[in-house]
Amino acid sequence: MKHYPSIQALRVLTSFARTGSVEETADELFLTRSAVTYQLRLLERSLSFSLLHRAGTRIGLSPEGLAYAHDVRLALNTISGSAQRYANRSVSGTLVICSTPGFAGGWLCSRIAKFNGAFPDVKIVLQTQTLLENVANEDIDVFITFGNGHWPEMSVSYLVGIRISPVCSPVFLHQHGMFKDPKDLSNVPLLNILGDETDWEIWLTAAGVDPFLARSGITFHDGNLCYNAAVYSQGVALGDDFTCRAALASGMLVMPFDLSLRGRRSYYLVSSPAKAEMPTVAAFSSWIKTEIMANHTEDDGEA
Repeated sequence: MKHYPSIQALRVLTSFARTGSVEETADELFLTRSAVTYQLRLLERSLSFSLLHRAGTRIGLSPEGLAYAHDVRLALNTISGSAQRYANRSVSGTLVICSTPGFAGGWLCSRIAKFNGAFPDVKIVLQTQTLLENVANEDIDVFITFGNGHWPEMSVSYLVGIRISPVCSPVFLHQHGMFKDPKDLSNVPLLNILGDETDWEIWLTAAGVDPFLARSGITFHDGNLCYNAAVYSQGVALGDDFTCRAALASGMLVMPFDLSLRGRRSYYLVSSPAKAEMPTVAAFSSWIKTEIMANHTEDDGEA
């Protein structure tokens, strides 16, 4: 009789492969850190190859482990998709989603039809707001917001973390003779998102540049406007590897410096406990987590 690994161990593996962090895997799956490492070691003992590599007190996945995690993720997605094809037929109603502009424009809008195809009886209303941590509107079913994950008395699910680095258009880079040093940023407009100036200050400090420079330039009311200005060669924005991924992959934006930093905030799915139990919200929550897991791998390494 074949031996099959436990689903819990496989869920831990796919989460750890995506986040690269025992701590974030534990938070995401509501486990202790020791439970995460136990499940990984238990899984490794059931395999005929080394799943993990160790460097001091830190653990990571071996090349074979990464490949195995990829196969497991595809298999779990297939199982989930099969179940959803039958369950989705009973999910109907209106779902009002409120997202940050950057997340909506940079990621969700290019995929929302997939959710509509999976749940054709759900009417989707997508709104945006720039007050990123405001989750008080009772007319909203579920929020996609950006913060530290602390919203008391709300149902909160981690979606994805980010890494931040300056971005600009290739045309802008060519016009300014390529940047040889981060100090060259003092000669060009910096593009800010209202309320996110601290992120520029953190990056400039890490790059050895006076953080006061973050107070200069042009400030935009939301992320979409800021990134559009960068695409149209109006200056240098501080982008992230999630919402800017498509623009970076297509060459519309480039990263002129190698230095990237782990963002101090992450994206979360937030709703009231009552609305979190709604079939439409539960369906969207499951779908968006699966979609992110299938299309984005987080790097938890230092800059």
